[in-house]
Amino acid sequence: MEIPKLYQDYFKQNHFEALTKIQDAVYMPFKEGKDLVAMAPTGSGKTLGFVMPMLETLVPKDGLQVLILEPSQELAMQVRDVIQPLAKLVDCKVQALTGGANPTRQLKKLKEKPEIIVATLGRLNELTESRKVKLGKINTVIVDEADEMLNESKLESVRKIISQMPADVQMTFFSATGNDIFQDMHKWFGQDFLVIDQRHDTTYTAGIKHYFVDANNEFVKNAILRELAHSKKFLGIVFFNNSRSLHKTVSDMNHNKTNFVVLDSKMSSQQRKTALQLFSSKKVNLLLTTDVAARGMDIDDINMIINYMIPRDNSEYVHRAGRTGRMGKSGSVITFGNSHDMRNLQEMIESPVTKMYVGHEGQLTKKPVFDKNKRHHTSKSQSTNTKSKKRLRDQKNKGKRKFNKK
Repeated sequence: MEIPKLYQDYFKQNHFEALTKIQDAVYMPFKEGKDLVAMAPTGSGKTLGFVMPMLETLVPKDGLQVLILEPSQELAMQVRDVIQPLAKLVDCKVQALTGGANPTRQLKKLKEKPEIIVATLGRLNELTESRKVKLGKINTVIVDEADEMLNESKLESVRKIISQMPADVQMTFFSATGNDIFQDMHKWFGQDFLVIDQRHDTTYTAGIKHYFVDANNEFVKNAILRELAHSKKFLGIVFFNNSRSLHKTVSDMNHNKTNFVVLDSKMSSQQRKTALQLFSSKKVNLLLTTDVAARGMDIDDINMIINYMIPRDNSEYVHRAGRTGRMGKSGSVITFGNSHDMRNLQEMIESPVTKMYVGHEGQLTKKPVFDKNKRHHTSKSQSTNTKSKKRLRDQKNKGKRKFNKK
């Protein structure tokens, strides 16, 4: 299928030469109003895949017609930013409704009567319960990152939202990974769905290389992060499995005056926005986060993803890895751990995993960089500190030997 005429200038300006496979597969079924479950790898263009046909179904100045549900504030804002320039082509407006943002300002903007709302569940529930947002005329609902949005903690909230829409509302679900619920959608939503599954298409992930670094204690891991942070060629995200590990590392990095930013769910909306701006503008080249940022974040030129500890499952790994090597670009994913983690990682993902080490300039190397006394990865500054400690210890021991002789 050729690029629809309406979007040809947009594609040209963004250096897109053709529709991706998922965009091509989804376009006509979506326009025809079919209920969809569409799965494709990260970086394959799913957002544009639903935005293009969705815009062509809108009636300008006819009130709220489309609701897009997102799992995080950052992703909701990102999707809104993708839609805005395209919505102008059909004379329609889009608004984001997210927690953390000023509710008064959001309510004021709702008076402009947007045709499209991109929302997170918490803020949308608040506004529907207070009847500030009414969903009775919605034609289409799009649930993005559906494997996350239909997990046990969110499923009933999503069903509650959809229950407030007309019985014939078009339901579409987009995801990079599967969910057991996808096999039983009729039970949960009362409709049969057309399933488009392109998860095994490696076209858009072929440029990603997977590495394992034998680093199983915090001192070694943090030393490696400091080395990488000082490399001008590095732009990477470090993922932690929980906030406790994240903040412990943040404390250590601050103590050693390393330049980085943090993205955490407990931060305010403005703090998160500032952190992402500093990172995406490359003023800071190291971002530390939990999985709050793993979902759908699209930042240009990220060349490395680091798992501070092995992810809990394949789905978590896929979403983290998807922040690099997007649309066929090259990128690296490094996982820290021990030999047991190495085996588990290889069983977790289908791609080959190579064992590597990180050198003094932040480059990957097949040969280890060890301090002979401590037998762990170390930087030049750490080597100097180790030698100083050894000299001090020798001086103390020398004094003790003299005392004993007397």
